Amino acid sequence: MIRSVAPGDLWVLRRKPRSQVWLYNEAMLARPHHQFTFALRCLFDNRREGTTLVYRDRGMRAIAQAVSRSGRPEQDIAMLSAYGGGGRDNPTDPDAWFRLLEALCVQAGQARVQRLYAALSQRHEELRELFRQLGFVSYTQQIVLRLEGPDWDQGVTVAPMRPQARRNDWGIHRLYGMMTPHLVQHAEARVARDWQLPITEGWRRSPRRGWVLGDDDNLTAALRLVSGPAAHVFTLLIHPESRDIVTDVLRFGLGQITDTLPVYLLLREYQSELLAPASDLGFQPIGEQALLFKQTTVAVRRPSLLPALEPRPEPRGPIPTISSLHCEDARYYDRATQHYEQHRPVA
Repeated sequence: MIRSVAPGDLWVLRRKPRSQVWLYNEAMLARPHHQFTFALRCLFDNRREGTTLVYRDRGMRAIAQAVSRSGRPEQDIAMLSAYGGGGRDNPTDPDAWFRLLEALCVQAGQARVQRLYAALSQRHEELRELFRQLGFVSYTQQIVLRLEGPDWDQGVTVAPMRPQARRNDWGIHRLYGMMTPHLVQHAEARVARDWQLPITEGWRRSPRRGWVLGDDDNLTAALRLVSGPAAHVFTLLIHPESRDIVTDVLRFGLGQITDTLPVYLLLREYQSELLAPASDLGFQPIGEQALLFKQTTVAVRRPSLLPALEPRPEPRGPIPTISSLHCEDARYYDRATQHYEQHRPVA
């Protein structure tokens, strides 16, 4: 049986699961995902925060959680876990997760969620096949780097970046389009306003900051930082012809951090040429992820122009006459008629 989380499931979530898979994204690296707290919010927020589904079969329970993206009809699959069971009569963990994810896709479509995302570690080959059977498509690979050592570059130059402003949204989106493959752009479906930094941060969201370099209409670099109680996470956009400034841009970003929390850098596979300058600053790869997505909606074609000869219903309203007009309206009509009679061209 699969259903939404109920109050009786909360005590199970406080226990240690038999098996668990985390699908870390940018936000989860900065702020850990607490499955019990999130399930509690799903009970009271009516799916606004996300979805928690529970699969129950005899003594086994499996949990799947998906977190909603703020301001977008999208969700990130965050966690899969299994409790109890393990006997011969119970389904395996991947089987239970397959049924949960299938139900999650159906529920997301009913809730008008247009896209589901998952950042799956390359170690989970069996789960990758599970997602493939459910219609998820891999649109790129992501490399996770962590700041481990000293700055081997020993440079002292820092890029003269400035804080991101609202007027930079289109410039960042243009830079993103120049360096991002079309398949990735189609999967992420970004528009210019998605690059805006939030004016106020919600209690669940991690603080975000951004800096840009270059003219507003022709940016050279854009650096974004997500900070949380667990870590700081950098993402980077660099113009293809300005890759020699990567170390200066990253050194500027490291200068904005004043604590000793871990620092991560996320690079896509089409940014592999940035690995060498990042490693010179002390960033070392610690893992790779396959970024997956599933479209839950289907495009419907509708004609924007109606054929000129298409039969249309005739108007049913009565045609106004002098007698049906109000007194003042009739006076205006009489004046206009007299003006036309006086200035009518002679045939």
